[in-house]
Amino acid sequence: MGNLFLKEKENWWVWLLWSAIGAALSFYSSFVTEQVQYHFFPASFLLLVLTWWMNYSKRYEFSRAFKVLLFVGSISFAPLLYTQNYTLDELTKLFVDSAFVLISLTCVSLMGAFIAKRPKQYY
Repeated sequence: MGNLFLKEKENWWVWLLWSAIGAALSFYSSFVTEQVQYHFFPASFLLLVLTWWMNYSKRYEFSRAFKVLLFVGSISFAPLLYTQNYTLDELTKLFVDSAFVLISLTCVSLMGAFIAKRPKQYY
């Protein structure tokens, strides 16, 4: 039946550890491959694994899953912007790339939260 009245506290240190793993994988992939489109795969794969685990455990409602996925994804996708070399003349390119990363992160987190949310319970 789930937890009717018990609100689970989030252990953010665990999610910070998963974020650091995702950031390390993204940072490593940026040095291994020169193709920018492949840099999204490690962080997206980590979010996919976390989504699968959240769906399997059936303890996460939509808002909680979205917060966790957005937190883990924001730290995991951060090396994508840090590994690019931008000069002062290319600030607009930096803003466009940052907006693209933010929009793609939000879309991936929304899709993951829809998949990971627990089913409705009827009493």
